[in-house]
Amino acid sequence: MNLTNRPLLQLIVLSVCLVVSVYTADYTDNYKHVPGQCILQNSCGSSLPCAQNTSDPITPDEDHIALLKTACPMYVDAENVCCAKDQLEDFIKQLDVVKNIIGGCEACYWDFQAIECAFFCDVNQHQFIQITNATLNETDSKTTVIGVRYFITKDAAKRIYNACKNVRDSISGGIGIVYVCGSADCDQDTFYLKLGDNAYTELKIEFVIADTSTVDYVKPYTDKDIYDCKDTVNGKTCSCMDCEEKICPIIVDEDTTVNWHYTLPIGLALCLVWMIVVLVLTFRHKSKSASNNTEIKSVGAGGLDNKAAELTSPVSIHETPNGQNDYGTSSPTRPNGASPTRPNDVPLSPSLSVASTISPLPNSPTEYENKSLITKREPLYQCWLRLGPRIGEAWSNMVYDYWYLVLLICFILTALCCGGWYNFRITTDPVELWTSEDSVSRMQKIDYDSQFGTTYRTCQLVVKEKSPSTFGVNNKIVNGVFNPDFLKQVYDMMVDIESLNVGNVTYSDLCYKPLGEFNKTHPKEDCATLSVFQWIDNNRSVLDNPADYIKRMELCAEATALPECLASFRGPSATNIVLGGYDAVKLNYMDSTTLPVTFALDGSAAKLENILKWETAMKDYLLEQMGRRPDLKIAFSTDRALEDEIDRASHADIFTIVLSYILMFVYVGVTLGDMDCSVKGCLLNSKALLGVGGVVIVLVSVVSALGVTSYAGLPTTLIVIEVIPFLILAVGVDNVYIMVQGIQRIICEKIEREETLNTSAIRGMLSSMMRDVFPSMILSSLCQMVAFALGSLSFMPSVQNFAYNATIALLMNFILQTTVFLILIRVDLMRQLNGRLDILCCIKAELNKPDRGPVRWFIEEFWAKYLLINKWIPAFILIFFGCFTIANVMLIPDLKLGLEPTMALPSDSYLLDYYHIAYTDYRIGPGMSFVFKSRDGSPLDVYEERTYGELISNQNSLLKTIGKYGESPSYQYIIGEGGSFIKYFSDSWLDSEPCCWNNGDEFCPSIKDRTDCSACPQSNMTTDTKYKYLQWFISDIPRTDGSGCSKGGAVSYANSAKFSPSNRSVISGRFTSSHGVLSTSHAFITARQQALVIADEVNSNSKIIEVYAYSSFYPYYEQYDTIVRECAVNLAVTIVATFLVALVMLGFQLHAALCVMLSVTMCAADMIGSMVYLNIPLNAISLVNLLLSVGIAVEFSANIVQAYTTSKEVGRTNKARHALRKTGPAIVSGIAMTNFVGVIVLAAAKSQLFVVFYFRMFFTINVLCVAHTIVFLPAFLAFLGD
Repeated sequence: MNLTNRPLLQLIVLSVCLVVSVYTADYTDNYKHVPGQCILQNSCGSSLPCAQNTSDPITPDEDHIALLKTACPMYVDAENVCCAKDQLEDFIKQLDVVKNIIGGCEACYWDFQAIECAFFCDVNQHQFIQITNATLNETDSKTTVIGVRYFITKDAAKRIYNACKNVRDSISGGIGIVYVCGSADCDQDTFYLKLGDNAYTELKIEFVIADTSTVDYVKPYTDKDIYDCKDTVNGKTCSCMDCEEKICPIIVDEDTTVNWHYTLPIGLALCLVWMIVVLVLTFRHKSKSASNNTEIKSVGAGGLDNKAAELTSPVSIHETPNGQNDYGTSSPTRPNGASPTRPNDVPLSPSLSVASTISPLPNSPTEYENKSLITKREPLYQCWLRLGPRIGEAWSNMVYDYWYLVLLICFILTALCCGGWYNFRITTDPVELWTSEDSVSRMQKIDYDSQFGTTYRTCQLVVKEKSPSTFGVNNKIVNGVFNPDFLKQVYDMMVDIESLNVGNVTYSDLCYKPLGEFNKTHPKEDCATLSVFQWIDNNRSVLDNPADYIKRMELCAEATALPECLASFRGPSATNIVLGGYDAVKLNYMDSTTLPVTFALDGSAAKLENILKWETAMKDYLLEQMGRRPDLKIAFSTDRALEDEIDRASHADIFTIVLSYILMFVYVGVTLGDMDCSVKGCLLNSKALLGVGGVVIVLVSVVSALGVTSYAGLPTTLIVIEVIPFLILAVGVDNVYIMVQGIQRIICEKIEREETLNTSAIRGMLSSMMRDVFPSMILSSLCQMVAFALGSLSFMPSVQNFAYNATIALLMNFILQTTVFLILIRVDLMRQLNGRLDILCCIKAELNKPDRGPVRWFIEEFWAKYLLINKWIPAFILIFFGCFTIANVMLIPDLKLGLEPTMALPSDSYLLDYYHIAYTDYRIGPGMSFVFKSRDGSPLDVYEERTYGELISNQNSLLKTIGKYGESPSYQYIIGEGGSFIKYFSDSWLDSEPCCWNNGDEFCPSIKDRTDCSACPQSNMTTDTKYKYLQWFISDIPRTDGSGCSKGGAVSYANSAKFSPSNRSVISGRFTSSHGVLSTSHAFITARQQALVIADEVNSNSKIIEVYAYSSFYPYYEQYDTIVRECAVNLAVTIVATFLVALVMLGFQLHAALCVMLSVTMCAADMIGSMVYLNIPLNAISLVNLLLSVGIAVEFSANIVQAYTTSKEVGRTNKARHALRKTGPAIVSGIAMTNFVGVIVLAAAKSQLFVVFYFRMFFTINVLCVAHTIVFLPAFLAFLGD
């Protein structure tokens, strides 16, 4: 909202308020016209002319001619005129207002002067003017004219209307004649009907539009002095925005809407292709099996011994050592379950005899490989894969032997990391969160604040009727917000707010005063408070007379720039700021349903502490008023309100978040151990304390990461605090489950083999466990660390911060889990092997083989068995998941961007009502500026011809480009042409006689006594003179009593230019405008992008000036310029990095690394697609969550692929089944169930932010990752694993 430049300067008197009507009937009158005689002359008070039956015209003298040059230049050369000097002086005052509205188009302005001057100056006025009503003043015997008929030809009327119908006023940028008609539907008839039919003057003029040049004995006014808008007048032409006859350059609006007409068939086609590929591969595998069986039978028919035939037959790739195929059924070539005689990669060579191929049957696959007919060197990947287990074993032994030293080192390392907390700080500043230090918007904000300053903060009270009503006054019906009782209630609240005292400081001490140092006489009245009460001089007693104040409000709503309508701070109270809820097309202001009151507070840092206290007092007062005024719907907002409410929501949800983590901790402690039927057995095999230890390690990792980043001076964000623990807990708990279940498996095997279990076996058990799980742990951890480290390449500080903390936390978590947690497992094993219960360590029990938990039993005995029972189930799974991913990819173009402000608010926030009213009832959005400066950084001479052209007058100038785009329906978020201090100074203030006065080199302000002053000379002005006048204009305070200049720029343009030290040039300046109503994130994003398009076009057409667009919200929404690219690049880099790390850690097995990358990519793609139908927009929070999904997907996928590649089973299906049985229970019970337990609680959060981005998104991430890991990946590995 811009408080300084939003006057909607309406066309209040386009004549002495001509009242026009269309007259078609024959007219007869007894009035006798006398050629060469004036019938209207002089002024009879109140700008009304005197009637003269037969008055001689006036021969102008020098003073008269000087007035004619300003008021009626078309009569400067006339020998005689009918207008007296006092009439011309009154007319010049009226022209000041008119010029603000239509002065931008010289032809329209000339036409208005021509038709008006003909009315009271033309010596032939008797030919087209008839007096219809007059009153006789008995005091001076003068006859005052209050009604006339004005005859005008049809062509003249049409040309005048066409010349002015598109002209925009120079302040608000709106269509000028709209304010004459009082409606956007302003056709020619309405225009001439409404032109003077108003309460602004007592003179009524009825226009008679004639089809011919003569009506009876009347000769209508013709178009001899009329120009069309395309014509050049006084060397000036109208712009293309002001003139329909000129063609503006066509703006091509890019259509970014997703065309589902094309994407849907493409998606269906891709699904069909994928289905065909899977089915072809399925039948191909089946035909290979059949072919192999046929070959074996043909060899046997050739007379070979059955045993020889078995030994020499090629083995299908699907066969296992037990004569089973990959899906668990008996192979027809292996009766009695005989083992295969040769590896499937040794073909039957026609050159080898049967005898030469027969060799003794090996006892095991490993033995067979050593005794193979064709000696092979061990593959490189097998050598590499043996390195991981050896490192794990050596590491375990080292930790076991030197546990005290390991604990000491870990303690010192953790303490050093946590030492950074002395520099810990949390930032909620959106600029710090969303924009990098070298971002364009951030640099522009710094430049803007340094050039023009942070002028004010805003607080707003909005009041509506709970039960809408109407109110009758002045023979018309208006809405209930204009009812005196309603207005008095709002007025009383406004006064109470202004009277709030906080530490002996009141509103008048803290408010923003546009006049600043220019005026100190009325401190409270100078506060920039915007309300309809400014229109009645903030006088409550006026509300006792509805007929009067309604008439005044109607006038000021249509003409906010009238001196009597200016606010106490000498600026306009713009209608679209002080009224709301009216029809934006019809502009029926008296149908308003909302009454906003805006309080502006000083933006200086020195007053910030007291301002914050005052804003809190205002909030407390209005919350109290909500309960005390049940008939009113009260809504409000302060500058700090959003931040306060977000903070309140965060504190309100602390319990929910803590409960979420507690439940996860409890779940880990309860489910980490194995089940047992007896209570003692259950407690003996329980791992509750060990689970708590694992969780504590996770928390220590997070705390250490925050300490390290604090050392570096990086601020912590709420995103890090809320997401990092979830991520590390998810990843860390998985490793905890893998390690503990590995130990439990070893215990079970020893019990089954009836081996003695005592503490002396612990070292070997730990080394065996680490030998088995260390490769998968380091694979998943390294993949995630590299992925998140590369995520720090993002340009968004919040994402960078998350990436840094995640990488360090993962590293610390891995170090502590492979050291401290390994020692904790050792201690827990000593307890368990000594028969002591968990928690109740004093009680002993006998160690028995524990039962498997329900999750482990389900995965090992049911899911792994039946998921891959035949070839069709994996095929169906691949088809389903493939098509699901394709569908989600097709949805990605429809992904929304942004973060709605209401999402961050608690469900009971008072701001929700305020935002709802603002979005539905407001008719104007945030203020904006186009800042210009020299391209080479030197001061700018704005009056140099080329510079002035690029700023004001050229077809592609800054001012006209703003207006051009404001005309485009697709650029509805840019309102009008906006305010230009250069144009307003030149076209309005400088040309107005009452404004520029001086006494030598000293300026005489409008509000001061000008007895010793004279009008500023304007002929042959030098550059120095122009800049001197310009600075006088900016310091001039407008008068509000109608007796002087009301156009001073001290209120509207005080901060619009920064002058050079020589005061002969401008370092930088700004043209002000406004955005339309911005109710959604999409609207904010689009509004900013539209403003940038305008600035870019101006820069492309300019050689001298450089322009940028700025509004206070731009830095926060800059992230959406690149967030799609950021998302794509971050995900691509992390996924590729995951692939490369997996490729190295899996022994350069390309197919295994590709499986990891495929699963992670599908999870990410499915998550992005799911965001569309879950209505989750893309922003910094969801981008961080997408990176989180990659981390969790890597943890899931890497473990199962690692288990697959190291499996000693033969055949893809058996290897996939083995991998699922080995890692599936830890994945489901470790990560999935832990996350589910914690996430479900977040559904009860008060803030929609938590519900959408943490409950809804985390839950979906969990479901997708689990589904891809225990359903898709085993099926894919069984189908195409090698």
